[in-house]
Amino acid sequence: MMQPSHLPDDLPSPAELARACEALDAGRIIAYPTETVFGLGADPFHPLAMEQILALKGRDAAKGFILLIQNRTDLETVALPPPPQALSLMQHFWPGPLTLVLPAQPGLPNVVTGGRSTVAVRHSSSRHVAALLHRWGKPLISTSANLSGHPPLTEDVTVRQCFGVHVDFTLSGCCPPGIPPTTIVAFDDAKPRIVRQGGVTVAMLRSVLPRITP
Repeated sequence: MMQPSHLPDDLPSPAELARACEALDAGRIIAYPTETVFGLGADPFHPLAMEQILALKGRDAAKGFILLIQNRTDLETVALPPPPQALSLMQHFWPGPLTLVLPAQPGLPNVVTGGRSTVAVRHSSSRHVAALLHRWGKPLISTSANLSGHPPLTEDVTVRQCFGVHVDFTLSGCCPPGIPPTTIVAFDDAKPRIVRQGGVTVAMLRSVLPRITP
């Protein structure tokens, strides 16, 4: 298990968390720091919220989104029982910068899955995210806080400048500089495959699954 990250700023206050969750409940978009970059979040089961976040990002709906989870209960609501190899990666690298693409529970919105039979999930090591998910109580959409084709943002000030009133509430904080993106491993076929290399390196993955391939 990877250790929780320690961001430079203090954790969000109860008042900040309450405002963020009120915005999510109302189908609006929030922004929050993670252990890699700032993320945009929304309720994955709120159709209007998902339309707004797609439009804000200029994102192709076929790409789908990552869901942030905080525990096994969250995982079971969005994904079918993971294969043993996925469980091994979870044990070693969650919470941490590893996204797993797993068979999805039937009925997940197409905008979340990109119309596929899989869903991307991550248990973040950010204490900001942990506090937010604990207060929110269910999975949360996560996508990097940037316009498509532009670099992700890492500070609350620049997020507010970039998105303005289009993001209802931004949690205060910043992300550690120079952190690589999350690693993505897919379990949508007979063998796991590395979709994107990032914070969890190939060598780290192969220490658990020796035969995993890019």
